[in-house]
Amino acid sequence: MKKGSLTVFFALIMVSVMTLIFTMGECIRIYELQDFSQEYTDMAVESGFSEYNPYLWTNYRILAVDLGYGSGNVGPATLEQKILEYCTYNANMEYGSNYARLIPESCSASNYSLLTDSKGAGVVMLGVKAAKDGLAEQIITGVQQKAESINGVEKVSVEQQASEGKSTLDNEKAALQAKKQAAAADDNPDTNPSDYPEPQEVEDNPLDAFTVMKESIQKGFLSTVVDAEKLSDVQIDLSATPSHRTLNTGNMEITNGNVLVDKALFIDYLLTSYSYYGVDLKHDGMKYEVEYLIAGKESDIQSLATVLEEIMLIREAANFSTIMQNPSMVAQAQAIADIIAGFTMNPAIIEAVKYAVIAAWAYIESTLDVRLLISGGKVPLVKTLDQWTSDVWHLSNFLDVNCKAKPSETGISYKEYLIGFLTLNSNNTLAMRACDVMENALNATEDYKDVKVDNMVFAADVTITYAADEMFMSLLDSSNTVGEYSLSKHKYISY
Repeated sequence: MKKGSLTVFFALIMVSVMTLIFTMGECIRIYELQDFSQEYTDMAVESGFSEYNPYLWTNYRILAVDLGYGSGNVGPATLEQKILEYCTYNANMEYGSNYARLIPESCSASNYSLLTDSKGAGVVMLGVKAAKDGLAEQIITGVQQKAESINGVEKVSVEQQASEGKSTLDNEKAALQAKKQAAAADDNPDTNPSDYPEPQEVEDNPLDAFTVMKESIQKGFLSTVVDAEKLSDVQIDLSATPSHRTLNTGNMEITNGNVLVDKALFIDYLLTSYSYYGVDLKHDGMKYEVEYLIAGKESDIQSLATVLEEIMLIREAANFSTIMQNPSMVAQAQAIADIIAGFTMNPAIIEAVKYAVIAAWAYIESTLDVRLLISGGKVPLVKTLDQWTSDVWHLSNFLDVNCKAKPSETGISYKEYLIGFLTLNSNNTLAMRACDVMENALNATEDYKDVKVDNMVFAADVTITYAADEMFMSLLDSSNTVGEYSLSKHKYISY
């Protein structure tokens, strides 16, 4: 066995060299601790946010995590625990790849945003992202053109004009009858009932047809334009919807983008992701979702009726304009007024009855237009004589619900009217009503009956803290006192 020796000087040198090596090793490890801790944080947070609600994504293209995970729990505590569990798994030397020997200690989602925060700003943001890529300019142009054409029609009080004209005529007839009765009852030989002209009638009085249609509409507007048996009977409790109740709130500020672009893309998103009359995307809950976004009524029927009534107002004004710009149509109305109001011999009354006839004609034609629109057809915004359907001399022939306006290859469809009405509502109003629709659909399923959209997070700033022991430096500590590092890493994530 050979013997060796070590000088004191060399031993001192070796201590210095080993101290340098261990110090350099510990410095490198500290650098790696920073790198590994950020990597584990990124993976854990992204894993947590991968548990988005599948129903919302499949049906509405909205990515958000239910903080209650199907339960009634409110707040980010469950999400924080899940992220911490993911991080612990990744940092485990048996299951993960923790060469740095990091120990995750806590997770905190200090700042987060819910779908309903800032009046649904998150829904607008996610909806804009979900809209078709690369179509912003075309969508903006299309939305602007449709909105301007539809909403630019000057409203005319057609129904009031027809009602007032008929009322004036009826009053004149009653006054005439009173005069005849008075003449028959007095003893004056100079007065005789035959001295007063007898009112004349046409075969099919357009004002009577208007009255019949108006009374039918007052009993139920939809029954005059669509088969009521095919309508949805879904109802909701408005007071319990996100747009009406007190909501949970997050604490992260949401930055809005370009208002014009957002509006156009958001409308495109709504029309491609939400059902409306004639387009059923097979969602649970409401069937006329876009109509609810516009009207916000407590039942599908009420929302649909409100939208169709708005279309009626536009069609009435447009059709009234068509008649007034066509001399032959005005002449027909004048002829009818001369017949049924001529007995008054009062030009002002005859003129009022003429406009009442025109209004009644426009009203019936508008009803035919609405029937065509909801059956999938198109109606020109302002019709020509060739595109006109009804006959003022026989308006009663068009009272049947199956009678529609002439089909047209060009014009505006029901969907395009919806676009026009959507533009009249703010993004905030549309977003909150979209939250109503999504929550109603979720709650109509067994798996998500307790989910609330004001407990669904789409963005968060997550902080994870770690602990790690000293490794190389502890080898030089003769007292065996081990030091500890504490690290904190942040990760902002948003869908």
